[in-house]
Amino acid sequence: MIIGIDIDDTLTDIRDELKKAAIDYAKKLGKNITNQDKYVENKNNGNTYQEIYGFTYEELKYFLKVIQEEITKNAQPREGVINAIKKLRQKGNKIYIITARDKEFHDDPYMLSKNWLDKNNIEYDKIIVNARDKAKICKEEEVDIFIDDQLANCIKVSNEGIKVIRITEYKENHGNIVNKSNWEDIYKYIEESE
Repeated sequence: MIIGIDIDDTLTDIRDELKKAAIDYAKKLGKNITNQDKYVENKNNGNTYQEIYGFTYEELKYFLKVIQEEITKNAQPREGVINAIKKLRQKGNKIYIITARDKEFHDDPYMLSKNWLDKNNIEYDKIIVNARDKAKICKEEEVDIFIDDQLANCIKVSNEGIKVIRITEYKENHGNIVNKSNWEDIYKYIEESE
């Protein structure tokens, strides 16, 4: 099988750290941050930060290119992810890393991703950056299973008839999307699906 996997908050768990950094940056800029718990559909273009914290486009670029990039470079892999992916590849599965990191907000999103994966010994067969439309990419790349943390991405990919696993603590059901809270459970689910 071809298994597509997101990086940020899927291979890593940096949501809380990014939220704190965004709040600190917004306060430094004198922004009104009363919307910090507002749900915003993530369109993989920074819209979440703009809508919640009121960042201008230039402020958003700085946040993503400097602050977020520093956090992502130093992020630790989620517990169990390295071993789960290694075992999946040993069974003959292909691992495609599919990330929305793009040239609009990063100098070299491919190397940013590759360097982190290599540094953390995460095996992969292909890295796809600039993937704001993950459903389109998954369809083009003939992905069999897609793993992501963002509900909006999961719904769109699932609507293409692709099996989706959402890494989340939430329990509510959304169509055919399977919720799993950790990589051990993700591995077991995929193994049982084969």
